[in-house]
Amino acid sequence: MWDVSTFLLVQAIFDLLLFLMVFVLFWQVRRLKNLPLDEIIKRLEEANKLCERLSQNLSEKKELSERIISALQTGALAWESSRKDATSLRAKVLSLAEKGFSTAEIAKKTGLQEGEVVLILSVAKKKI
Repeated sequence: MWDVSTFLLVQAIFDLLLFLMVFVLFWQVRRLKNLPLDEIIKRLEEANKLCERLSQNLSEKKELSERIISALQTGALAWESSRKDATSLRAKVLSLAEKGFSTAEIAKKTGLQEGEVVLILSVAKKKI
């Protein structure tokens, strides 16, 4: 069991620690008082405006991306419908791509333009 002197010593140590924590808290609060609150509010408002502009920019980019994807799909469908052998040619392009051929090599082997090969591959990736 603890005797009274040990208990008082432990109590004094806890009191001293409590006093130090209150002092540190008081010092931190005093330091916060010196901050220019108007400047902080102004910077927070500027940050909020930047976030709103970023959000708007991202939504515009999303809409643009969706339009580009739609145009690619429409172009691919138009290309496929304009060519009599489009289905077999598309299968050949995909087969060569799976074998690891580059777009330039596929274009040479199929007689297509590199842009057509890229279009076929991008539409095929989108469908997967």
